[in-house]
Amino acid sequence: MKNIVALSPMYTEDSNNLKKASLNSSYEVNRFNAKWNVPEEFRADVVAVYGEDIYAEIVAEQCNLILTKPNDNWLSEIPESLTKRQITYGQLKDFVHEKNIFIKCSDFKSFKAGVFDSVTDIPGFESLDPGISVFTSEVVEWELEVRCFVLDSEIKTYSSYWRNNSFDASPLSEDEQKGLHKFYRDFIQVCSETIPRAIVLDFGIIKGKGWALIEANPAWCSGLYACDAEKALEVIVESCSKKLA
Repeated sequence: MKNIVALSPMYTEDSNNLKKASLNSSYEVNRFNAKWNVPEEFRADVVAVYGEDIYAEIVAEQCNLILTKPNDNWLSEIPESLTKRQITYGQLKDFVHEKNIFIKCSDFKSFKAGVFDSVTDIPGFESLDPGISVFTSEVVEWELEVRCFVLDSEIKTYSSYWRNNSFDASPLSEDEQKGLHKFYRDFIQVCSETIPRAIVLDFGIIKGKGWALIEANPAWCSGLYACDAEKALEVIVESCSKKLA
């Protein structure tokens, strides 16, 4: 039996790096074809998937995979001492009168997350289902944002991706590395039982508040930035599992 990771047919830097990383692993990465259809003869061998969230969900259904991710309301349940900002979870209709707010759809599909002067300013607001689940937070200024691929409560690889309002995947300074790991130890002591064993966690520095949790994302659809692709591949594979027959 092969251990195949189904890769989205969309060629990206991340998917290309994972393809290269697989050459030194026990996994075979296969894009199959552009129709998002895994041939029947390969489905039993597919142990994981990586790509856009919709693609991953379609392949998971075909290949009998469980895609692990945090509960939709997870972030709103984290203590404010770790988020350093007030976060609320509910339905879109609950927040239509809110002003100057960050809002994100919990299913990642309905609209692009962002800061809006008014919730009704979301592009295509009129066509959105008012019952969709979202979480909101007060607006803060992030000085640094860092992506971490985590397996069994251990950071396997990490990369910055945002610094001072622009994309930046350069290495962290020594002080930033120490700050990240110290904050992570505090976070994992409190939250280790609330996250899947394979997950992507984003942390950052809020201006005037220090290190904080940004959010959690499924490993099977998260960007790598400058993370080690071989280590990220390990986390991605473990974020998927076969359903029991």
